[in-house]
Amino acid sequence: MFVLAVSFVLFSISTIFTFWYLYGKQNDPYMDEIFHVPQAKHFCDGNFTHWDPMITTLPGLYLMTAGLLQPIASLLNISIMEICTTYSLRGVNVLFCFGNFYLIYAILKKLHNPFLLAMSTLALGWFPVLYFFTFLYYTDPGAIFMVLLMYLFCLHDSHKMAAIFGVAAILFRQTNVIWVIYMAGLAIRKELSIWMRETAGKKVDELDKLSDWDLFKLTLTTLKDCALNKRTLLMKLLSSILKQVYGYLIVGIGFVLFIILNGGIVVGDKTQHTACLNFPQLFYFFTMANFFGVFHLTSPFKMLDFLKFCLKHPLYVIMFFALAFLMVNYYTHEHLYLLSDNRHYTFYVWHKIYKRHRYVKFALIPIYLYSIWAFIVELKHRDIYWKILYFVCLVVATVPQKLLEYRYFILPYLIYRLNMRYGTNVGLMHEVLLYIVLNIATLYLYAERPFKWSHEDGLQRFIW
Repeated sequence: MFVLAVSFVLFSISTIFTFWYLYGKQNDPYMDEIFHVPQAKHFCDGNFTHWDPMITTLPGLYLMTAGLLQPIASLLNISIMEICTTYSLRGVNVLFCFGNFYLIYAILKKLHNPFLLAMSTLALGWFPVLYFFTFLYYTDPGAIFMVLLMYLFCLHDSHKMAAIFGVAAILFRQTNVIWVIYMAGLAIRKELSIWMRETAGKKVDELDKLSDWDLFKLTLTTLKDCALNKRTLLMKLLSSILKQVYGYLIVGIGFVLFIILNGGIVVGDKTQHTACLNFPQLFYFFTMANFFGVFHLTSPFKMLDFLKFCLKHPLYVIMFFALAFLMVNYYTHEHLYLLSDNRHYTFYVWHKIYKRHRYVKFALIPIYLYSIWAFIVELKHRDIYWKILYFVCLVVATVPQKLLEYRYFILPYLIYRLNMRYGTNVGLMHEVLLYIVLNIATLYLYAERPFKWSHEDGLQRFIW
């Protein structure tokens, strides 16, 4: 606990100092804040009917902001509008940041042995893509907070509360409905595991020792046998599942009704947020995951194991190359923002790597293969049901997105990182150092290296 307390103090001091420093450099609303800040002020003023059509997410952030600032204003005996400033609005995300730090710790504690818990919490608290947006009034910190809170309640089998926070998560960002489905899947997985032990007469360790394929076959065989000969046992399974997931089911039905009434998942301006089949998004995600998790996913020994895997399974490798070639060739999309907005890492990644030559996107396929292989290796301790559930959610969360945007990868990566095999002491230390360096570099570019656009007034700043 002492190490954790020291980690939290270090995290808090660095976050507060960075907040003050960055606010001094950019105290006016910047980029998407020009929409979020005025909208939040309308909600603080009690005007819940005004809506900026350029905002595409639901009003969860603004409702939470007004709910947090109103008691503070009452305590200070002032009007809420006096403290509903850009400074205070960004401060709300700092509170979410501290909340995310605690939730990461609580989830890691539930999922893993407490050894090196503080180091992992510190690393993920400083996860660069998420940490940067702590200092702007964006939806990301609050959206992640609600999903992590939902996840924590789900892990403790408090599914009613998890479903309630699932609603809150959707109000921050509609695509968080994917992670409501993930929580429902975890509840089903647990009930199925309990039922399998009782019905198939297997102990926990016996099921754990089965390979993914053997466990899958045993499940199908047991379900088929019960459907034909022991229907009461099958009804018992369905009943127990329904008791656990009915809250998530209600949320899902409500979300479907919202889509029907709204005419789609996006509120406000839909023109730049149309869904498509962008299968290479999966490759971008796995590459990003390998970059941020490099000290867990890449080593000389792992690369040697990867070569052995390729030599042992040449047919798999050939099939992957063929499928990846088709995906890259026919489903690569270039969003207007990706091509024109030079304030983001993705702009430079795309122009300096992918646009360097027409065949670069195909030359990267071996890197994609290694990234996926290394990614899966770190999930060996998870059963086939967890893997299927996670990868289905990953596909739904990434593939429909036309824009390559690292913010969209935050939640899939955090869920993965929280569930991967526990890292080594050296690996965790290197991970923390990598994140510190990336944070310092990005925040320095944002604060100290602004630039101008010829067609627009004001300074532009580099962000994730």
